[in-house]
Amino acid sequence: MAAAVQPGDPARIGAYVVRGRLGAGGQGVVYLAQAPGGRPVAVKVLRAADEEAAALLRREAEVLPRMAAFCTAQVLEVGAAGAEPYVVSEFIEGPTLQQAVAARGPLRGRELHRLAVGTATALAAIHRAGVVHRDFKPGNVLLSPEGPRVIDFGIARPVGDAGAGDEVAGTPPYMAPEQFRPRAAGAAADVFAWGATMVFAASGAPPFGAGPLPALVHRIMRAEPDLGGLDGDLRELVAACLAKDPARRPAAREVLLRLLGRTPSAVSDPLAAGSAAARAGGPAPEGTARLAAPIKAGGKAGGKARGWVAGAVTSVAALVAVALTLLYVAARQGPPAAGTRTVVVPELGATLHEHPRDPLRLTSFLRGSTDLSEGLAFAAGVRLPGEDTFLPVTERMAPVISPGGDRVAYVHESPDLAVENAGAVRFTARDLTGAFWVDVVEPPLALRRPSWSPDGSRLLVSVWDPRLDDRTTGFAVVDPARRTASVVSAPAPGKEDYVWASGDTLARASGTGEITVHSPAGAVLRTLGGVRQPAGTVPVFSADGRLATLCPGAEDRACVLDAATGRRLTTLPLPAGGVLWFWYGTDHLAVYSAASSAVRAVDLTGDPVRTLAEFATGGAWTVHWAAR
Repeated sequence: MAAAVQPGDPARIGAYVVRGRLGAGGQGVVYLAQAPGGRPVAVKVLRAADEEAAALLRREAEVLPRMAAFCTAQVLEVGAAGAEPYVVSEFIEGPTLQQAVAARGPLRGRELHRLAVGTATALAAIHRAGVVHRDFKPGNVLLSPEGPRVIDFGIARPVGDAGAGDEVAGTPPYMAPEQFRPRAAGAAADVFAWGATMVFAASGAPPFGAGPLPALVHRIMRAEPDLGGLDGDLRELVAACLAKDPARRPAAREVLLRLLGRTPSAVSDPLAAGSAAARAGGPAPEGTARLAAPIKAGGKAGGKARGWVAGAVTSVAALVAVALTLLYVAARQGPPAAGTRTVVVPELGATLHEHPRDPLRLTSFLRGSTDLSEGLAFAAGVRLPGEDTFLPVTERMAPVISPGGDRVAYVHESPDLAVENAGAVRFTARDLTGAFWVDVVEPPLALRRPSWSPDGSRLLVSVWDPRLDDRTTGFAVVDPARRTASVVSAPAPGKEDYVWASGDTLARASGTGEITVHSPAGAVLRTLGGVRQPAGTVPVFSADGRLATLCPGAEDRACVLDAATGRRLTTLPLPAGGVLWFWYGTDHLAVYSAASSAVRAVDLTGDPVRTLAEFATGGAWTVHWAAR
């Protein structure tokens, strides 16, 4: 419960009447307050109103909305009372773990298991949102009637934020060894803190004790942990989490699955299962997966498009170059129909112009900031077939729809953002259920540019090495049905990626004047000249064996070639600065214009037929068109 207010405490903070104190720390004071409608709320007020303190508050306000509701208190308002910034969140009844153990001793049996599952679920959700907490400890775990909640994200950082290593942050008895070194601490440090917190919950003391900081740091760096009252499987799991080497610790998602007694393939949504188990105090039954509230686009639902396609189209607006990829179309289509309707997707910042007879339409997206230090917010969605509803994707991964429209593939294209499964491909059903991972490479190698084969049975990904200036080192073909991957090492200079070509072949730009065509085993089958493929882009193939590329030595002019022979079939003008995106049916190309931030369909004479989509400027976005 709240303590009494103290002399000097405010009677009101903005519109909220102060009723008591919930806690105080180095950053400020947390008050129990009453909202105008009578609802109890928690109001955190910072003591120091300098820019650094305000930045901490803004960071907490950014981080908390990314968390699932079962994870933490939800942010209601951010404001300032005079010179003191504050954040208002929902009030959660219950003591902290620190207070509960001090009042009635260590936890045992079912209660300890419920705590372990609930906090591991919260930590997995935090990491899935791309955040490292950095101060996970007993004082930041609330024991609510609905299960444990994790609080106080004031020093949380986005995964991969280089600034995270500039200062030592955290509470020493629960800090991982790497947090005392001049380097960025990642998600593994949170796992270490989780293990230390479980030891405290079971024994009343952290695993390396307390006392003077130099001696404590020495024990954390060198000594074995005292696991106290832990036993059985939980003792073994916590010991793994307290490994000195962060690479040897399990990821939070793996911790949760081990606590649930499940394998990755045995549970479709570990977070939903963990949340149910934490509330009930035992393992959750199957079938507890939940979908988040859908993102609803403006406009009425239209008919299904004809034909099928697969692939991804990646672009970055505002100072970030547009990248290209491959998209397949099976059936010949006439010109895109006029008389379109408008569909607005606010989360993407896009306005779509669609007609039921269109061969393709935008089916998935990822939008975020080009600079992670500016904020953690992002939006990603997968469109339900035949509808204008996008189901929100909670991981910062770009979804790619299969040709049949029933499956979705995702990869972590930046190893700095991947808190787990950095070298794996994630697959789900179209409704985002039934998730599983297929391991492909071991970090620090990473994956990018996923694209489905024409028949939808395999996924192609390029393998790259961040240690070699992001150079492409080969590719992998993933079979989701068998859950296997075949990796081919084909080192070559440059950052160009692999895409599906015609038939059962792959292709990659070789410099700016050649494109090499490969077998799935990596052998070079032929080389196509007479092309101009800008650095960092990929060739654009149609399903019937044609290649669209820029003409050699000619600005704003595209060439269409026979991919088998290299013979030029036609030449067409492009708008100034226009970039080839994909084949829009067999007789049209989609061309992106940075000047207007729009993508248009043009015929093979270069005449524009229709605007397909307009995008807001600023930020980074990845979009994918498909027929279903």
